[in-house]
Amino acid sequence: MKKPKISIIIRTKNEEKWISHCLKMIYLQTESNFEIIIVDNESDDSTLNIVKRFEIKKILKIKKFLPGKAINLGLKFSSGEFIVCISAHCIPKNKYWLQNLYKNFINNKSLAGVYGRQIPISYSSPSDKRDLLITFGLDKRIQIKDNFFHNANSMIKKSILNKYPFDENVKNIEDRLWGKKIIKAGFQIIYEPEAIVYHHHGIHQNNKPDRASSVVSIIEKFEKNRIIKLPELLKPENLNIAAIIPFPSEAKNLKLHKTLLNKTIKEVLKSKYIKKIYLLSEKNLINNKKILFIDRIKNKISNKLSIDHILFKSLKIIEKNKYYPDSLMFVSYDYYNRPSKLLDKIIMEAQLNGSDTTFAAYLDYAHYWFKSEKDEFVQVDKSLQSREKKKPIYRALYGLGCLTSSHIIRTKKIIGGKIRIIPIDNIKYTYRER
Repeated sequence: MKKPKISIIIRTKNEEKWISHCLKMIYLQTESNFEIIIVDNESDDSTLNIVKRFEIKKILKIKKFLPGKAINLGLKFSSGEFIVCISAHCIPKNKYWLQNLYKNFINNKSLAGVYGRQIPISYSSPSDKRDLLITFGLDKRIQIKDNFFHNANSMIKKSILNKYPFDENVKNIEDRLWGKKIIKAGFQIIYEPEAIVYHHHGIHQNNKPDRASSVVSIIEKFEKNRIIKLPELLKPENLNIAAIIPFPSEAKNLKLHKTLLNKTIKEVLKSKYIKKIYLLSEKNLINNKKILFIDRIKNKISNKLSIDHILFKSLKIIEKNKYYPDSLMFVSYDYYNRPSKLLDKIIMEAQLNGSDTTFAAYLDYAHYWFKSEKDEFVQVDKSLQSREKKKPIYRALYGLGCLTSSHIIRTKKIIGGKIRIIPIDNIKYTYRER
């Protein structure tokens, strides 16, 4: 028997960091008879450009966003017998997510809607981890009186949603209000713990971090099987990471610079996680099929441009050629030494902590002065404490390795969003050719 069609409604607003991961997992589902409807609230980032890569035909736009209104709009353009709502920043855990939602409707005429389990990511805040782990348990529930429902991960019969649409006037909890209406009408709601999505933020807002950390530590200690560190798509080996190595071929000591360049390329090639390597130069100096060439002259990428703009222009060129990096790793060729496996360490650190920019920095305990506008010398740190008691300054070594998410690069910045630093305590790693 042919299974009914499912319409998946995804509401978006500047979700370029998450939407591709969400869509990739949806297209891997065992249930394949579905359509995707995007309801976008005037995104001004690359959300819609990313959506269009998946050849999604139904993209609706809504100016004044209200959650219930957005879903009801998607409903009007849907052709499925069942409506699925999933947040753009949720990622199905596995290929059975859609199947596990749908199976509850088989031979159950009293069922109106199913909502699934939401689990945190390793870098979700303590309060978000606490809320998700406590709210979404391991036991399946058939709700006859309890009207709790959550639209971040749910499936509803279209015939019921047509009769009982979402409230279009409330700014939030439209799902709870709908659940109350449904229970009152005599229908069932089911909580299905096997239909799992990763959700990096929680369901409540104003929480006390200290108390949340305490609760999470207890859960993590006694219920280790419930703590999932990273979705498969966010693990370093499954990311699209491209390295960019700018090189000015008019360098004075070209022989030395080419030697350093070859050394750097060998180091980048050792990375387990970097998928593509791009040399940005006036001439293609490397005879290696694994190294892709971006012509600085042809693409008008001057050596005088800031690294922010160089990476921005490089990303546009890379994406124009149908490769879409999740992040770019900026690597400068002119460092004499680079710690072993540093680039992979940076990538792993970024993914485990959900950082947008991660780079190496030298731990500097020296004393620094700057010259003020009044032409006076001012000490940065007036303390003359010993190294053991003194807080170090982190001297950025971007060229050793700086990983930046593509959505930050598109703002023409190499540094932005959530920052993580890999500390370097050996001064030899700061030496570079000038």
